[in-house]
Order: sequence, then structure tokens, then C-alpha cells
Amino acid sequence: MSGVEEVVAPGTVAARGARWHATTALAAASEHLVWVLLVLLMGVGLFVRGFWGVANLTNVLWAAAPTGLMVLGLFFVMLTGGLDLSLESTFAAAPTIAAMLMLTWAPALVPPLVAIVVTCLLGFAFGLFNGVFSVRLGVNPFLVTLATLIVLRGVVIYLIPEGVYYLPEAYTFLGRARVGPVPVAIVVLLVIYGFGYLLIERHFFGKNVYAIGNNERAAYVAGINVARTKIIAFALAGLFAAIGGLLEVGRLQSLTADMGEGDILMVFAAAVLGGTSLSGGKGRILGILGAVLVLEVVDNLMNLRGVEPSIREIVFGLILLGGIYVASLQGRFSIRGEA
Repeated sequence: MSGVEEVVAPGTVAARGARWHATTALAAASEHLVWVLLVLLMGVGLFVRGFWGVANLTNVLWAAAPTGLMVLGLFFVMLTGGLDLSLESTFAAAPTIAAMLMLTWAPALVPPLVAIVVTCLLGFAFGLFNGVFSVRLGVNPFLVTLATLIVLRGVVIYLIPEGVYYLPEAYTFLGRARVGPVPVAIVVLLVIYGFGYLLIERHFFGKNVYAIGNNERAAYVAGINVARTKIIAFALAGLFAAIGGLLEVGRLQSLTADMGEGDILMVFAAAVLGGTSLSGGKGRILGILGAVLVLEVVDNLMNLRGVEPSIREIVFGLILLGGIYVASLQGRFSIRGEA
């Protein structure tokens, strides 16, 4: 030992303490901000005719279910510090290929219930491919998933250029049916979010994901299998996107080539608005659930008021900018707090 001890001035300690408290306060605020915003929007709904009707609120939650599952998938990937742009194409491609097997290629071997399983397996496989390709080969996940997005969308357009409008009721059940007044899709959304919560908050997998997102090298040194954890996150993202596509097919009772096209921007906006860090390691399930509801309520309010599509795009773009700004502030305070 050198016998020399570091002396820290009281003012430095106080400054570090102030930064730590600022970081903690901002993190807590960002977790709850989205729910405060949701309450404010619900208040705005008091002045919009038809918003508070039971049928309208049910439709808001129903519409939130498919998108919400894509957001959940992106959340898992972003926590590891990655990104998956292909979710919107997986959203359409998995049910499209399953429907072709069910209706055209092998109807005797793939009845509707089997087609549901095939849809889920395809989504998992697409995500697994993204994970293996980006992690094992060391390719940037942005580039890999961008290519997958384009390829899968091309497959969908090739297979169903005119769309498919007559699907078996058993295949569309999860997105179409109701349990009393409640759509089954809402139940599916809550169940999967509950599963996601347990996995990320109560299981060692979730601890590994957060560790990798915060410091990948430290996680590796600590004995975490970084590659496997990242690949599983991508596979789960694909699975959730495929289930979301299944719900959307049931809700619309059809399959179209443009289903989900362009949705990745709103999915990303919801993840960021919900408090998911752009650099990984930070984010909570309840935050992204609140963000999904905020975006759906905003969309519903604008629909009820007859806002033009171009204006709606501007509004969603501003929401995305706001979410990114809050996320950047949180990251800036976090870095200063560690200094």
C-alpha cells in the first residue's frame, strides 16, 4: 500500500450528492411523467364528444394491443443497447406466411390452431435470425434489422399483393373475439405484459439484460453470457411482434400487404416516451405501457376531432422529439452523476 489516501473536499462531496439526487429525481419523474400525461389527455377528452363512451375507450385499448406488443419487443432489445427496425415487417410477415400455409400451401397439415402456433414460431425465428446475425457476426443491429425489414416486407407484398380477406374464425379469434364486453386482445396484451414484467423484474434474465445495457464489458467480466442474452432478447421481440400481428389480423379480420408499414416509428416513440434509454440499461414495463396508451389516446382524440392526417404526423413527430429530449436529459444527468 502506498499509504496515500485520496482526500475529497466537502464541496466536492456535496456537489456529487446534488448530482445524484438530481439524477434520481429525473429518473423518477420520467417514469411517472407518461402517466401524468395520460391523465391530462383523459381530461382533455372531457371536452371531446364521444371520447368517454364505453365503446370508444374499449376501441382505444383494443387498438393499443397489437402496437403495444411490438413496443414490448423493442423494449427488450433496447434495454441491451440494441435496436430492431424489422418488427413492423415481422408483424405482417409471420401471419402472412402462416396464412399461406393454412389456406394455400398445406391446408390439410396446417389447420387454424396450428397456424397460430406457426405464426408465433415464425416471429421467434425472425428475431432469432436478427440476434444471431448481429451478435455472432458482430454486425450492427441497425443494419441487420434494416435489411430484414426490407426483405420481409418484400415477401409480404409478393405473397399477398391483393390482401387476404376471408380468414377462418379460429385463426382470428384472439384479435376478434370478446369475453363479455372485453376484447380478448386486451386480455392477451395484459397477460403478455405481466409475463414481461416478471421476466424483466423478477427473473435473472432481466437482471442480465439491465447489466448488459449499463455496461456490457462489466457484465461479461461478471460471468453473464452476453451473446446469449442479447439473442434471446431479439427472439422475444420477434415473438411479441408476431403475436401483435396476429391480434391485428383478428381485429381487422383481414391481411394486407401494408399492415404495420411505417409503424416502427411510433413503436420507437412509445419506447422512448416510456423512459427506455437510447443507450440501454434503463426503462420499465409500466412506463412503456403508459406510453402506448398515451399515443393511442392522442390518435383517438385527433380522429374524433377530424384532424387531418398531415397534422397528426406532425403531432406524433413532436411527441417523438419530446421523448428523445427527456431521454437525453436523463442520460446527461446520469453521466454527470457518475463523474
